[in-house]
Parts: sequence; structure tokens; C-alpha cells
Amino acid sequence: MKANFQHLNRNTIGVAKEKLTQHRSMGTKSNLSIFQVAHLMDAVKSNSDSEKNQLPSLFFSVGLN
Repeated sequence: MKANFQHLNRNTIGVAKEKLTQHRSMGTKSNLSIFQVAHLMDAVKSNSDSEKNQLPSLFFSVGLN
């Protein structure tokens, strides 16, 4: 189940990045509102922050001994 959730999350982030790329290339002709762009940017940023937090800690194994 966790693997499916991660796959879905990566797919969602990929779509958000693609929409932001299209928005950037279209400039003022983009049909996205500032709130939609902010929501997409938050989704991408929160994913990158959570990936950093998922890295294994060096001291975790030390605490188990």
C-alpha cells in the first residue's frame, strides 16, 4: 500500500511540475490563476522537503545498540 501511495504521489508531483513548466513558458497567456500556481508550487516544494526527511539517519542505528 505504501508503494502505491508513493507512486501516486510521484505522479501527482510530475503533473504539477509539468503544469508549472507550461505556465512558465506561456507567461501572461497562461490560464492558471496565481492561487493555482501557488498550490502547485506548494505541492512540489512539500514533496522535496518530505524526500529530504525520508533519508535514513546515521544515528538511528546507533540508538538501537
